[in-house]
Amino acid sequence: MNDQPSIPGAAERCAIIELESGQPVNGAYACSEKTTATDRNGKAYLRLKLRDASGEVAAIHFDPSEEALEICPGDVVVVGGTYSVHPQYGAQVQIRRLRTAEDEEYDPADLVPVSPVGAAELAERLHALVDSVEEPHLRALLERAFDGSREPGATFLVAPAAVRNHHAYRHGLLEHSLVVAETAADVASRFPQVDRGLTVAGGLLHDIGKTLAYTSGGLAPQMTDAGRLHGEIVMGHDLVRSLIEEDSDFPPELALRLRHVIVSHHGMREKGSPVVPQTREAIIVHYCDDMTARIAAVDDAEAATPAGERWTNRIFMIDAPAYRGPCDKPDER
Repeated sequence: MNDQPSIPGAAERCAIIELESGQPVNGAYACSEKTTATDRNGKAYLRLKLRDASGEVAAIHFDPSEEALEICPGDVVVVGGTYSVHPQYGAQVQIRRLRTAEDEEYDPADLVPVSPVGAAELAERLHALVDSVEEPHLRALLERAFDGSREPGATFLVAPAAVRNHHAYRHGLLEHSLVVAETAADVASRFPQVDRGLTVAGGLLHDIGKTLAYTSGGLAPQMTDAGRLHGEIVMGHDLVRSLIEEDSDFPPELALRLRHVIVSHHGMREKGSPVVPQTREAIIVHYCDDMTARIAAVDDAEAATPAGERWTNRIFMIDAPAYRGPCDKPDER
């Protein structure tokens, strides 16, 4: 089936979060990212990201076989190598052997990260927020949007919020949207002139386009072709417009304001929004989205940082490492 030597212990793997510097790595992991590069002699090598249910780690393979070169993001691979923490390059796996995995060599449950918040709790919080919206047309729209027996609700309830950076795991989109909406509702309560129901709806729906922009059924989420070509903001706006059109009596002014929250939630044109937030509700949703995503990215980086380290690796969302402070014990922050 392949000419690579078998890798001892392929069916027994160490969770990424438990790896220690110098430890051998033998087992199956999901390939979440792959880049082919060329060294100074023109020889191809691979940079990868390996993922399991506990986390993600960078990897490099300087002598890939023809089979290894054909590996794609989303594939499950069997790795033979060594984990190390380099002062300059950070944590990574130096791969010696790499091949695609057979179905019997892994359990998908070991490789798919899941929200640390239970699905039942997430569902309860979602229902509470939807029920708190007093405007009947808006509440009915949310009920249609998050109906698990149809789309986009069926995908929304299980989808990741991102390929990486924050909430990049099963139920991550629901978890992130709830935190944004709950935080936005708290902020809205401080300002009498803010429409709380519209703010909650915008918080819950702001990323609804990700149900189409990212894959949610595989072991490692990837962007879909439509997600690359159209972007999640355009797709989210179109989904919300379709949901509005299902109600012929939906108030036009409310529709206008809700759609504005969706298209402006990235805050700046340079970050993908065609317009900046221009209503109180849109401003609140944008800043709550940005803040909660950054905090989640810091949380993820801290969890991936070796015990005793005062600083995380550079975090994309803040363009800097995060400071953890002194840690007297591995489990102290």
